[in-house]
Amino acid sequence: MPTPKPRTPAPSAPAGPERRTAAVRTVTYIVFTLLLGGTVPTPMYSLYAQRLALTPVVVSAVFAAFAVGALCALMLFGSLSDQIGRRATIVPAVCLALAGCVVFACFHTLPGIIAGRLLTGLSVGLANGAATACLGELFQDRGRAALTSSVANMLGLGTGALLSGVLVQYLSAPLTLSYLVLGALLLPGLGLLLMPETVRREGPARFRPQRLGVPAQMRTVFTAMAVAVFGSFALLGLLAALAGKFLVSGLHITSHLMVGVVAFCAFSSAAAAQLVGARLAPRVGSVAGMVAVPVGLGLFVAALPAASLALFLVGSVIGGAGSGLAFRAGLAMVSHQAPPDRVGQVVSSYFASAYLGLTVPVLGIGVMVMELPLLTSALVFAVIISLLAALSITVTVATRPRAAA
Repeated sequence: MPTPKPRTPAPSAPAGPERRTAAVRTVTYIVFTLLLGGTVPTPMYSLYAQRLALTPVVVSAVFAAFAVGALCALMLFGSLSDQIGRRATIVPAVCLALAGCVVFACFHTLPGIIAGRLLTGLSVGLANGAATACLGELFQDRGRAALTSSVANMLGLGTGALLSGVLVQYLSAPLTLSYLVLGALLLPGLGLLLMPETVRREGPARFRPQRLGVPAQMRTVFTAMAVAVFGSFALLGLLAALAGKFLVSGLHITSHLMVGVVAFCAFSSAAAAQLVGARLAPRVGSVAGMVAVPVGLGLFVAALPAASLALFLVGSVIGGAGSGLAFRAGLAMVSHQAPPDRVGQVVSSYFASAYLGLTVPVLGIGVMVMELPLLTSALVFAVIISLLAALSITVTVATRPRAAA
């Protein structure tokens, strides 16, 4: 059955520079705070595992529930903001994230934390494509919008883990306080209601669920970028979901704060690499990222038999930097080449590839660490991601991207 063609949105960015600046800051803040929720539980997974007797497989599944929620939102609502407007899509996403905080804070059970993760993922999946498209209309520059969105994503993910690590390590109510703080940080995002819409609707707004999709003329380039972001997010997902397991079993470190530090090192280096590499052509950035990710994984694996925290952190930084380069390059390329009436849909498809990377490999290594030695599991993971990196590099180098749509 053919997918209905979405109505071409008519740009309607705020006319005054002050209003445009305020809107940019608000949308960027929303992306940052929504992504905080993606890693706030990271330092708490060991506590959940102890109190609820969770195995590494179950912990991986809890982590992956975030990506499942995001994927569901993307598959159902990937092009929603192209149809009803950016603000009308982003504000409900903030409300979903607030609901997730309430569930997390009130229900310290396995169904409760899975429900909280699903709500958090739904909020991010609903908002990310819309926010990136919105920033593109506010900046009137898709490349700048892609950079802003991707840096906000990575800084949010890194800061969420670090903030939670500090709160869990040093303050009381470790399974409640972090979510109350996150909820308070989310509330200012509702200020978007006061901002003008960047898409002018023609006629009544109608919701038409659409499949994720990519125009035929850009599928080869999109595939290379999707493979890159899949592998990149697999590394980041490993650190966000199972850093505590590797620190305890491999390095004999039990600090909740250190779990947050490891995740922060990976995600903050990803954000920094995007800023440093902003002037690189997207194809160059993607290749550089796909070289750095296997190097970081190699150091990560080498740290386990050496019981070296320093090597573990360096591997996390290098791998995170590679992931950031690849993520930014891919987002810039696909958003730049997407037709104007399909930007939200194509960007959402790209984020879907990222969230698949957070889900499938992390679940796989969760199973492996139950059956195989930790070092063997890490080595298998590193080999698979390195092969994906080589595939992405090969396709990227061999393909000449189209001009912008």
